Amino acid sequence: MTYSSELASFVCTLDFDAVPSSTIARAKQLMIDTLGVGLSGTRHSTFETALAGIMAIPGSEGRQQVLGGKVTLATPYAAMANGVACHVLDFDDTHTASIVHGSAILTPVVLMLGQSAATSGRDVLTAFVAGWEVAARVGIASGSSFHNRGFHATAVAGIFGATAAAGKLLGLSPDALQNAFGLCGSQAAGVTEFLTNNSSSKGYHVGWAAQNAIITAYLARAGATGPSTIFEGRNGVFNTHGLPNLSDASLTVADLGTRWETERVSIKPYPCCHFAHGAVDCAIELRNDGISPADVRNIHAIIDDVAAGFVCKPLESKYTPSNAYGAKFSLPYLVACGLIDGRVDQGSFTDDQIERDDLISLARKTSYENAEKGTTGFPKYFPGHLRVTLNNGRLVEKRVAINRGNPDAPLSGDDVARKFKRNVEGILSMERAASLVDAVLELDTLDGLCNLMYELSCTGEVK
Repeated sequence: MTYSSELASFVCTLDFDAVPSSTIARAKQLMIDTLGVGLSGTRHSTFETALAGIMAIPGSEGRQQVLGGKVTLATPYAAMANGVACHVLDFDDTHTASIVHGSAILTPVVLMLGQSAATSGRDVLTAFVAGWEVAARVGIASGSSFHNRGFHATAVAGIFGATAAAGKLLGLSPDALQNAFGLCGSQAAGVTEFLTNNSSSKGYHVGWAAQNAIITAYLARAGATGPSTIFEGRNGVFNTHGLPNLSDASLTVADLGTRWETERVSIKPYPCCHFAHGAVDCAIELRNDGISPADVRNIHAIIDDVAAGFVCKPLESKYTPSNAYGAKFSLPYLVACGLIDGRVDQGSFTDDQIERDDLISLARKTSYENAEKGTTGFPKYFPGHLRVTLNNGRLVEKRVAINRGNPDAPLSGDDVARKFKRNVEGILSMERAASLVDAVLELDTLDGLCNLMYELSCTGEVK
């Protein structure tokens, strides 16, 4: 039996009642957080561009709701647009051990396909969990090496999870879903070259994964075939997209049905690259300890090499990000925000903000080194470690072993609720926002998704 056949059997036989109640509760919380982030993302220029482009594609018309407005599209295109919205702010959740932003892909897939396939809320939640269990394990099995090869792990592992969710909702047989996983290997993509010019392509990685997962599931249901050895094969995804010496394909099926990775997903407190969150935690704690930016001679970060590739390299370009999106991937800028402002929020990423002299000046005092392998807890955690030398020669060191928002240092329920409310402010009335939250919390009692999809539509009448 191949690993793809084991995964397919697990997904196809998974029943709602077999999923622990704690996993279902976490799935609902992840969906609520994702929808809040996605609604906020509809105000971003990248989403506006994406929506305009998708609407111009012949045949994209349909009846599926796009977040935050009156636009409706055909199911795959609606999933794509909503996927972009959910990821464009870099505020969506992350399964840190796999380095995968899964909910931004899975939420559009299960909601769009769940409505078009007229499935129940229990089925939607089961598919969401199944998708996370697959996506997380594919990412874990890579040993972080998708990123080593220059691929975005979310795009590569994410399509396998999204296809699992789509296949579950479409009622694929185990054989058909195994073929769908094989087909995923030809769709797994998303390179990290966007970091060189802070372009918008990363947001599309999630949208394409959502769209392609739906198409792949339909193709497999119709009889399309793919390689059964997509994970362990000589030209399988871990050899083509990862590094064989770091990958272990057997981890794609480890502890299926007994270890629920859905519960190991981190909810972000800051709308920026997750790799920098531990350093931001350190900077804010230093400020709270009374460290004044005016007294800082230099800041030295110790960070895992994979994370440094996103937020520290090349360092000179990180000192002065070319745009607000680039600032989300600059550890020097983010640490400066934490130390000067005591916060990193959506207001930290505007054109005026990234040109502030005080932030640029402090950012330029930042250097880094790679942490010794295996000493930081990465990637289970995205830790922070800063050494700050003051003008008087005093050395102040701050470590955060577990980044805030990780399941081992979770945001409180009130924190998540506040994040959601801030994200939908000005888009939904508080009454509509509360109804949306209630609809997700009651999803397992719904026979259909009409009520939920109504709450996602926005007439622009904000109370």
